[in-house]
Amino acid sequence: MKAGSLRDRSPDGVEIFIHNIAASYYVDQFGLTLKAAGFAAGSFGLLALFARALGGIASDRVARSWGLDGRTTLLFALIIAEGLGLLWFSQMDAVAFAILAMVTFGLFTHMACGATYALVPFIDRQALGGVAGIIGAGGNVGAVAAGFLMKGVGDAPETLAILGVLVTASALCAIAVRFSSEHKTREQLLYEQAVAQREAAAA
Repeated sequence: MKAGSLRDRSPDGVEIFIHNIAASYYVDQFGLTLKAAGFAAGSFGLLALFARALGGIASDRVARSWGLDGRTTLLFALIIAEGLGLLWFSQMDAVAFAILAMVTFGLFTHMACGATYALVPFIDRQALGGVAGIIGAGGNVGAVAAGFLMKGVGDAPETLAILGVLVTASALCAIAVRFSSEHKTREQLLYEQAVAQREAAAA
């Protein structure tokens, strides 16, 4: 299993794009003051304090029962939820519901980040830094592409709706990730050895 299958799907692109436009979006669409818009937009960033870790923890828990395939299935579900939440956010015309929608899809966005990087060590242990760098760079490329989309469309809600559709469709990249039987057997053995060593150290 190589890094290419994950290269084109890093949730960070949506996160960076939302950070760039959220405050002005609330000002333009809902008439909030810049201070109020900043507080509303800041709620999205605050989710990173725990939601990324939550995504990684959830990935680890799922892997205990379903292995590497469980990790990819969880990532698929989180990206689907992220995309649908973004579509919901793009359709809101009341500020309270817009904030609720943003926090909801933001939670799944950050969790998807954590679940993505929970997969990184299992792609290629001999090229861990390269894999992490490629996946991280994908997010930056996504943010730039979203910026160009925004410029071309010229309408923020429509741009967000298009991004929601693209994010939802991109979940197929996650579910398409497959590990060979040999790879899964080797990783399971390493996991069991790590657990045995921890238990021996605790005894």
